[in-house]
Amino acid sequence: MKKRDEQSKSKLLIFDFDGTIADTKALYYKVIYENVKKFGYSYKEVDKIIDFGLSLKHVLKKLGFSFLTSWFLHKKIMKNIGKELNEVKKCKDVDAIKNIKANKILVTNSLKEFVLPILNHFKLKKEFKEIYGAEDFTDKAEFIKDYLKKKKIKKENCYYIGDRATDIKTAKKAGCKSVIISGTCAWDSRKEILKENPDFILGDIADLNRIAD
Repeated sequence: MKKRDEQSKSKLLIFDFDGTIADTKALYYKVIYENVKKFGYSYKEVDKIIDFGLSLKHVLKKLGFSFLTSWFLHKKIMKNIGKELNEVKKCKDVDAIKNIKANKILVTNSLKEFVLPILNHFKLKKEFKEIYGAEDFTDKAEFIKDYLKKKKIKKENCYYIGDRATDIKTAKKAGCKSVIISGTCAWDSRKEILKENPDFILGDIADLNRIAD
């Protein structure tokens, strides 16, 4: 009982991946566009859909592709992205995660087959108690709500850390506090982020120590 009470009171930091830990925006946009432009889509159309902050599966669905075509494109896109994993760079001060003592998990709209090799390359995989990818849920906010309930973690002790306006919406829907890292590899501008009224907006991950302590 004592352990359960301590767990409910301890802070949980839930990290997004793309734009928060890894600078993946340019790679995602380039590879997705290269694979769908032959179907007649302009870069502007693709850019607009990706900006919704959806998983690749939902991006393809929103573009209007059938299930079979989406499956084929998804596989091809991930293969193309996989060829360029070594080119992905860390976001600013991301190594500061190692100095944060709070419980940390990672929940991302990217597939784990893409995320895990990068985390290994960054030497950050062991920093996360658990890692969940797009194959583990259909709705990130609902997944987080269920996770907190299952682990008996109070929502006020949960912080969702991302880089986009949609991450603020996810945090609010899940009942967590929203923390936005408005660094150089963030997918949204500071102006777009401020419109959604995040609980915290930080310059880099190192500033998280002020919240996690």
